Amino acid sequence: MRFAAFTVDVDRDVNEPRAGTVESVCRGGTGPRYTSTAEGLQRLVDMLRDMGVPATFFWEGRAAEVLSTELDLRTMMKGHEIAAHGYEHEDLTGESTGVRPSEEWLDAIIGRSLSAAEEALGFRPEGFRCPYQHIDGTVARVLMQRGLRYDSTLFGEIGSGLRPYRMEGELLEVPLAQGRDAAGKRLQSYLWPMHEGRRGPEDYLRLMSGHDDGLLVLADHSWHIAESLGGERGGDRVEREIGHVRRVLEGAMEQGIELVTVSAYLRSWAER
Repeated sequence: MRFAAFTVDVDRDVNEPRAGTVESVCRGGTGPRYTSTAEGLQRLVDMLRDMGVPATFFWEGRAAEVLSTELDLRTMMKGHEIAAHGYEHEDLTGESTGVRPSEEWLDAIIGRSLSAAEEALGFRPEGFRCPYQHIDGTVARVLMQRGLRYDSTLFGEIGSGLRPYRMEGELLEVPLAQGRDAAGKRLQSYLWPMHEGRRGPEDYLRLMSGHDDGLLVLADHSWHIAESLGGERGGDRVEREIGHVRRVLEGAMEQGIELVTVSAYLRSWAER
């Protein structure tokens, strides 16, 4: 059986690292805002409900706190998986910011992110995705010590089979996918190039056509539905972006791929 998980990073709008501090800012150097991520989240949840597709949402802790004052998140997230994505969308390794948190600092960041998600959404996450896809052995060890079951940050080659593997102790890595497009260029299963007009849905359908073993993890950002790197979108462009995501998911199902949450796949994988 071929499986895929649609995952969404719910974090601050157009986030990017800032040198000298672990916390991210919004593009242009402003403090955190969540207007586009709130709109994109609602549109994605509506689409998934209409399609009957469960998804895994990787929540930035502060996003969960802020949006819970504006939206009924617990109702919105019914049927979906809650996972974590840092508290302030932190660079956990210092790769982009030059600030390397100590292990104690990492523990505080990750602990706060888990508590914020649980308080706002009603579930303790068992999965994590590192902001900017920056992870190392120390981060993995803290995730394991915090009782997380899996991380989904790194990439695996689609041709070799996308199987979970042990990263640190009992912590599993559930990789995203990467392969090649028709021109031989690298293609990864994050959908952001599609939202920036650099890729089309058919590129991702071609990537999925090479998936024949394990779990293919697709990834998106909620804010990217309502805003690009060039600015906020109008109504027609928001409709277009939702249509692109729908086409990718419908195409997966047309290929005979079953869409599941990451944790649901891991439960069935453990029973084999």
